[in-house]
Amino acid sequence: MGRIADLPVEKHKERKENGLRNTLLVGSSGTAKTSVAIMYASKFDGDKMLFKRINFSSATQPVNF
Repeated sequence: MGRIADLPVEKHKERKENGLRNTLLVGSSGTAKTSVAIMYASKFDGDKMLFKRINFSSATQPVNF
């Protein structure tokens, strides 16, 4: 199996992106990580950007992802 980090970086032609940037939010349970991400994503123009939410839990194993 490959790793997500090994996938090619695709650039969006219309937005002329230099490349994609990743962010990892860390913190204990209940520290509003999900809320912060959703509030940030709500600023996106829905006609140009897509936000995909994937839920993980303590039971999520890497093989499931």
